[in-house]
Amino acid sequence: MPLQNKHLAVVLQNTYLPFIFEEAEALGIKVTFFYNQEEVEPKHLKNVQNFIPIDLFHTPDKALEIIKAEHHKNPFDGIMTLYEPALEFVSQLTEELNLPGLSPFVISNCRNKQKMREVLKDNDLNTPYFKEVENTEELKNLSLPYPVVVKPSNGFSSQGVSRANNKKELIDSIEKVRRVNEEDLSKFTKNKTGMVIEQFIDGPEFAIETFSVEGEVYVLSIGYKGNSKGPFFEEGVYIAPAQLEENVWQSIAREAARAANALGIENGPAHIELRLDPAGKPYVIEIGARIGGSGISHYIVKESTGINYMELVFYYVLGLKPPVLKNERKRKKVVGNYIIPVQGYGIFKEIRGLEDVRRDTEVKRVIQFITKGTDILPYPHFSGYPGFILTTHDSYSDCEQYYSYLDNKVKIVYKNKVNAGGIKGYDSCRVV
Repeated sequence: MPLQNKHLAVVLQNTYLPFIFEEAEALGIKVTFFYNQEEVEPKHLKNVQNFIPIDLFHTPDKALEIIKAEHHKNPFDGIMTLYEPALEFVSQLTEELNLPGLSPFVISNCRNKQKMREVLKDNDLNTPYFKEVENTEELKNLSLPYPVVVKPSNGFSSQGVSRANNKKELIDSIEKVRRVNEEDLSKFTKNKTGMVIEQFIDGPEFAIETFSVEGEVYVLSIGYKGNSKGPFFEEGVYIAPAQLEENVWQSIAREAARAANALGIENGPAHIELRLDPAGKPYVIEIGARIGGSGISHYIVKESTGINYMELVFYYVLGLKPPVLKNERKRKKVVGNYIIPVQGYGIFKEIRGLEDVRRDTEVKRVIQFITKGTDILPYPHFSGYPGFILTTHDSYSDCEQYYSYLDNKVKIVYKNKVNAGGIKGYDSCRVV
């Protein structure tokens, strides 16, 4: 096996999502894991050879030196992360160590929403109105195409994202995003406080998983991500393959491939989120130069198509030529990720219904992230996903029916009993 005994450094992986470690073990790859020193050493990952703590966001220079020293002592064949805030750090590292990876310039353009929009517009992709601002003073001379969406320029996981239908709501949204930038994102973004106002694209959202080889973009999967109208945009579902007519599938695939090329993702994975407007025109909303969802996109692609997404990425980051791919649609099963909605805010007590759900034949994994006593903040703050329920089905309608069942079955209990019904404008973005 070409990957056997290769040495891979993994930086800051969510250990609740062990796909990267499981696939590495199956392929005979040796792993050194640089984990967040604020967390307990994840000794349950039996296939990891070496655990090394780092404090990436508080002391990045020290973290850099720790990893470079380990590479000098026990050289890596490649380095990777699936964690969005660590992408720029890892790209800098691969460049300094002359290992495979995208350049910091490419990663920076993907990470910053203003830069991303500028690149897409310059390359003639469908682009909504967008404008980066720092505060409400900059609104005085702006004529905006309401409704709009306000986002932190360097955010992730829908943190701070909110819709505004008029100037009053826009001023309120800007204040909310400012607080998210300062209170939630500052340690990840080095106090970058910009925010982007962009035109709201009213239509269904899709996730496109791609893999590029020397500029050729292969679309592995297109999945449905819901049709949230706001005011906040909590993640709800991810079902693949999406139910699409062939011409719509091709339109989405072309726009996603053009976006990956425009942003310079010539090799490796991309997780692209896109919306269709009422006329069916595709607009790229977000793009990440990584496997999405800390590995969830690997599950989606592998289970729905049979393509081992993580293995493809291993080939790339370890400096090997990946297996031959073809741009063709494959389908094994309908698969999905049911993202348990927060259903409110307060001191988390428990998630009811999960034990019964674990026994259902459709369910492949149940992953709970939040623990008892966690303080869950109201949106647009993001306190983390409560959990994921990964499922496999024979048909799309079976998946829809099962997720409707989960909507009623899985309930979050807060000690102070603050639930979704008490939150003005709450929208959990469920499947439609």
